[in-house]
Amino acid sequence: MKDLQLLGFNEQNLHSMQDYLNALKIIISINNKTQHLNRQITPVVADWPGQIFIRKALYTQLPLEFQPFYLQIKSFIPIMSPLHLSLNSLEQVVLVHHSFFEKLFHFVFGQNKKLAKKPRPWRINLLLELSICGWIKIKDQIMKKFGKTCKDIEYQITIDLLENLIPFILDIYTILFRAGLFEKYIETVFQIWTFALRWK
Repeated sequence: MKDLQLLGFNEQNLHSMQDYLNALKIIISINNKTQHLNRQITPVVADWPGQIFIRKALYTQLPLEFQPFYLQIKSFIPIMSPLHLSLNSLEQVVLVHHSFFEKLFHFVFGQNKKLAKKPRPWRINLLLELSICGWIKIKDQIMKKFGKTCKDIEYQITIDLLENLIPFILDIYTILFRAGLFEKYIETVFQIWTFALRWK
């Protein structure tokens, strides 16, 4: 953030492609004065709606009022921030493996407690930390008993969850990104991408 200059705040409702186009138009109007973005690719750090709506603007017919800005809008490339990648991955793993985490939740907190279909972020982190800490304690005995060659699909999916997915998603932002371990970060992003591709 060194040498960063804040030009101003402009509150926007970002709920549609039109809203995102209005926000990009504000940036383009500033650029018309400064010329900083000319012939440059401009990354836009955005969460999932930002990804979808900005990409949609790039690949669909723009409304007439935005057509003069089309070439400038094409220079904006939406990217997902490491924090959003981490948060979205944490949530997706718990949603995809909800039955596993529900059993863990009932074991720890009792049968009377109910785990929401879409738990809050602090609860997701708690469940993931509990599962990884528990796995570290029992891993050697499980591997000794079943080994890596057990063909049972539930066993294989559970091992993949505990050995790969949970460590990846817990480490990607808090350890890899913040420590500047770029090569390992990219490798982990690829692993998370394969998870997302597998589960659509």
